[in-house]
Amino acid sequence: MSEVETIIYFKKAGSANTEKALKLAYEYAEEYEIPKVVVASSKGTTAAKALDIFTNLEKLVIVTHSYGFVKPGENEFDPELLGLLKKKNVAVLTTTHAFAGVDRAIRRKLGTWKFAELVAEVYRTFGQGTKVCAEIVLMAADAGLIPIDQDVLAVGGTGRGADTVWQISPANSFNFLDLKMNKCLCKPIF
Repeated sequence: MSEVETIIYFKKAGSANTEKALKLAYEYAEEYEIPKVVVASSKGTTAAKALDIFTNLEKLVIVTHSYGFVKPGENEFDPELLGLLKKKNVAVLTTTHAFAGVDRAIRRKLGTWKFAELVAEVYRTFGQGTKVCAEIVLMAADAGLIPIDQDVLAVGGTGRGADTVWQISPANSFNFLDLKMNKCLCKPIF
């Protein structure tokens, strides 16, 4: 007999689902002893909500947009919140996006699509949040912030906020094909 679990499908994508997605991720991580929960947060709003929900901050890894994502040389993450996260010893990662970087520069300049951005487009067929979840796990693995021999949870979203949670077997980006999207806990319907 197979095990059956429920996936939560949100009627709409976006920030209205943030609190429910974060609570689901935290409760699931606690119940199933998932060591890390990787959360995407561009400006800090989702990270701030995670601080309110997570009582075990050692599980939490926040991944921000890279510098220059919106404006050259600038980061959009709230600097006061960044200081608070550091004070509470929450891991925060700001680095090049695994599915962007040089590939995106070539597409923008020459109009030529490269492999990493094509991979991102394939993940987006399952939703923007799914793409974000895969990407932030690769980034956190490359930074050594999560184990690669245990599943983690990833929390991503569509636009602002969080609306997608996946249980993932991580991999470093140079072993990208070893990354496994094991279980979807929630996502929006499109």
